[in-house]
Amino acid sequence: MHVTPLAHIDLERELDYRLARPLSAETDLCRIMSACGSDKARPFHNYTVLYDWLFSRFRLEPLSLFELGLGTNKPGAPSSMGENGKPGASLRGWREYFPRAEIVGADIDRDILFEEERIRTYWTDQRDPRAIRALWEIAGNAFFDIIIDDGLHEAPANGCFFLESFGRLKPGGIYIIEDIGGEANVALIDCLVRIASCASTHASFRRLDHPVNGGDNAIFICQKA
Repeated sequence: MHVTPLAHIDLERELDYRLARPLSAETDLCRIMSACGSDKARPFHNYTVLYDWLFSRFRLEPLSLFELGLGTNKPGAPSSMGENGKPGASLRGWREYFPRAEIVGADIDRDILFEEERIRTYWTDQRDPRAIRALWEIAGNAFFDIIIDDGLHEAPANGCFFLESFGRLKPGGIYIIEDIGGEANVALIDCLVRIASCASTHASFRRLDHPVNGGDNAIFICQKA
């Protein structure tokens, strides 16, 4: 398996440097994600500022990116974005940001799965190890430079998906879990940090300073050794 170009990122140093400064700048990724209807940028998150800092130098690389959670808009569905949500918004944003990348996504809501140029999506349930293994079997011999869990936002589900999916990350690749909030979830994610550290050059839980969102504007992030 080839080492990803992202192996050149010194993750701990770059996180410390960028997060010591305000995450208020408007980046290309902020504008792209907002235009596509993703909530990774304003008004409630500023992940796109950090991600642009980490990934902008690799935009023209032929990367493979996986994101769990397409953004269901069904009222009452787990982690629903509400009726105004746009399923697939983040995947389309990543496709525009990385013009040579292949984008793969998965969701528990079968009704929002789709296929477009450079985007494929599949069904899975991140709470069920068998469903996750079935996902990877159907997806074929796929390995990724970036994996992002923006799924159910429940730490037990995050941990289940991580344990079944970390092996799909290329050496040097970046694994991210978004929207971590609540004391119980944070405690479990802290345990996951310790587990991930055994096979990572760096793993940490990071709160991103935000003027409005003091709750779940936080991520787990690690870089595979």
